[in-house]
Amino acid sequence: MALSFSIIIILIIVNSVIASRTCPRGCDCIETLLITNCSVSSQLEYVPHTLNPSLKKLYLPRNNIRRIDTAFDVYKNLIYLDLSSNLITTIVNNNFQYNSELQTILLKNNSLAMLEPKAFNGLNLLKILDLSFNRIEMINGSIFKNLNSLQILDISFNLLKVLNENTFVGLRNLINLNISNNLIMKLSTNLFSNIPKLINLNISMNQLEHLDDNWFIALYDLTVLDLSSCHLSSLSSYCFNGLNNLTILNLNNNSLMAIPSASFLPKNVIQVLNIGNNPFPFIHPKSFYHLKHLKQIYLTNASSLAKIHVDAFDGVENLEMLELSNNQALKHIDSNVFNNLYSLSSLILSNNSFESLEIDLITKYKKYDLYLDVRGNPFSCNCSLEWLNFHLIRMFNKTISSNPDYFLNQNITFPIFNLVTLLNENVSEIIMKQNALDVRCYSPFSLKDKFIIKLHKDKFGCFLLESYIPIIIGGLFGLLIIGGVIILLVIQCRNQLSGFVKNQLYTENQFKNNQFDLYPKPEFVFISTYNDFYKNPANINAAMEEFSVRYPLNQAHQQPPTTEL
Repeated sequence: MALSFSIIIILIIVNSVIASRTCPRGCDCIETLLITNCSVSSQLEYVPHTLNPSLKKLYLPRNNIRRIDTAFDVYKNLIYLDLSSNLITTIVNNNFQYNSELQTILLKNNSLAMLEPKAFNGLNLLKILDLSFNRIEMINGSIFKNLNSLQILDISFNLLKVLNENTFVGLRNLINLNISNNLIMKLSTNLFSNIPKLINLNISMNQLEHLDDNWFIALYDLTVLDLSSCHLSSLSSYCFNGLNNLTILNLNNNSLMAIPSASFLPKNVIQVLNIGNNPFPFIHPKSFYHLKHLKQIYLTNASSLAKIHVDAFDGVENLEMLELSNNQALKHIDSNVFNNLYSLSSLILSNNSFESLEIDLITKYKKYDLYLDVRGNPFSCNCSLEWLNFHLIRMFNKTISSNPDYFLNQNITFPIFNLVTLLNENVSEIIMKQNALDVRCYSPFSLKDKFIIKLHKDKFGCFLLESYIPIIIGGLFGLLIIGGVIILLVIQCRNQLSGFVKNQLYTENQFKNNQFDLYPKPEFVFISTYNDFYKNPANINAAMEEFSVRYPLNQAHQQPPTTEL
């Protein structure tokens, strides 16, 4: 018994010595689990050859490995291999021909530029292949043909421009495909015909610009389609044809000038639609009419969106969540926009340009438990927003009643509708930030930056007059300025008129008093001397005759000539 025990001890020591010799420096080798982890500080430049041949999981990320060649021939039991974040430039033919048990290969974030046609030969049980964040420009048409068990393929963040229609031949069990962040401009009609079981397809961050008819017609089981950031400016009428099980569609961040209503087919069962960050200025009537199963709509960051038609959401009676946030051009929304949205439970209108909200959705349909997020709007806190104050208080009370354990753990106890506790800064700040209750006033000045929820009916009141005070003051100043200008003009006109009248009167008087003003004045007047006039009467008559010739009297004032008797 003692001998056998000693032999066991010796074997354990020998195994530990062997393990310590075969495990590279900086690696963590767990022999009992057949796992080796060289991801911390090993800085390997090659795949170690001295590890346990029965190894099942090998972690070699963040090293300096450039080539792998036949490095894994000895590890025939591997089921998991992580080679991410190395310097590998190529995968040659038959690199993994003896690793038929492999189920996961991670090659992301390397320098892969080429994959030889038979690079993945022998990987019949492979389920996950990650080739993302490399420099792959082309994929050979038959490279995946033997990967019959592959379920997840990620070739995102590469330099792919074209995908041959035979690219995915052999991937009949693929359910998740990510080809995002490439340079793809067009998809072949038959590209997805070889992967009929696909459930999740990500094509975002490419350069498609347009969706043609029937590109996805073979993807009957597809439930998630991401077409965000693809420069899409138009969609054909039958681009979603065949997608009868699609539930999540992402069209965010494209160049659509209108909601593509004609592309939504009655057979589509889309439940979640993200169509924000597009430049459409207007949401037309019945934009989502055929999407009867819609439950969530995201219309965010639409910089040009300025108007939503009253019937825009007609036909989506099952809608539960609507987000219309971060639309800076949106200044008004008609309360009737939300008509017939009987199932709506969450409405997000944050970070728009609303100064007021005339929403009677809450009272009309008795949506007293509606989650309403209107933060970040420049609200003018007057009578029109008094309803919002009451609704925020209801939301606060619902938060309290639905989370009693939280308040008990915080040593906070108070009954529902206790506004004294609401005004406690420590409690209210926590609740408001977590439950979209931190809605502030923008105007009037006396209420700027104050929380609307804290303006209880005793303090909130109706600040309609106060809100108009700046306008009234501005109007009065304007009237004073206009009145002053008018008075100055009147004075100036009066002065000019007075001067004109005076001139006229002066001219008329002068005309009456001086009949000679109508004629040119002489340069000088010759007057005879006293002797000439009085000593010689004949001279007087001659002089007067000459004077009358030179200065004739006004005919109107001439006296009739006298006749000597």
